[in-house]
Amino acid sequence: MPRHKEFDPETCLDQVMCLFWQKGYQDTSMADLVEHSGVQRYSLYKTFGGKQELFQRALDWYLSTVIAQHLAMLERNKPEPSLMEIKQFFEQFIEHLDHSSSSLSCLICNTAVEFPSHDKTVVSKVQQYFERLRRSFARALNRARQNGEIAENTDIPQVTELLVGSVLGMTTYARSPAPRKNVQAYVRGIIKMLEYL
Repeated sequence: MPRHKEFDPETCLDQVMCLFWQKGYQDTSMADLVEHSGVQRYSLYKTFGGKQELFQRALDWYLSTVIAQHLAMLERNKPEPSLMEIKQFFEQFIEHLDHSSSSLSCLICNTAVEFPSHDKTVVSKVQQYFERLRRSFARALNRARQNGEIAENTDIPQVTELLVGSVLGMTTYARSPAPRKNVQAYVRGIIKMLEYL
C-alpha cells in the first residue's frame, strides 16, 4: 500500500505562501521552507517540486485565497459592483494598514517588482492578477457610468489603468519604511479622486 502523506498540502501551501510573502523569493531557501512548514525536504519535493515550483504553487494559492477575498466585492454578480465597491476595495486596504502585517504588502505586487521578467510562468501569474483587477475595475466603472455616478464622458480604459497602477503603487509604498499614516493618506487620495470622475 502507498504511504499516506503525513501533512496536509493546503496547510503546507499556506505556510509556504506566508514565508515567501514575508521574505520574498530570493531570500527564502529550501531550508527555510522545510523549517517553516515542518515538512521534510523529500516530501516537499515529491509533492510540489523544487523551490521555484513551490513558489508558483504558493502564488496560485495566494490568488485563490487572499486575492479572491479582497476582490470578492468587485467580482460578485449580484448586485453588480459600481463606484461604491471600488471605494470599498481601497478602504479595506486603509483598514489593513493598522495591522502589523501591513508591511508584507501584497505577494503578487512584491513578486512583480522582485522577480525577473524572463520567468514566463511567474510573469503570467502576475499578469493574471492585474487582468483580474483590470476587468473588475472596468466592469464597476461601466456600471457607475450607467447609474449616473460618474460623468458620461469618463475615459473608462484610462481610469481603469490608473486604478490598476494605484494598486501596485500603494502596495509598494506600504512595503517601504514610510509611516502608515502617509500610506493611508495616499490611499485616501485615490478614493477622493474617484469623486471627481
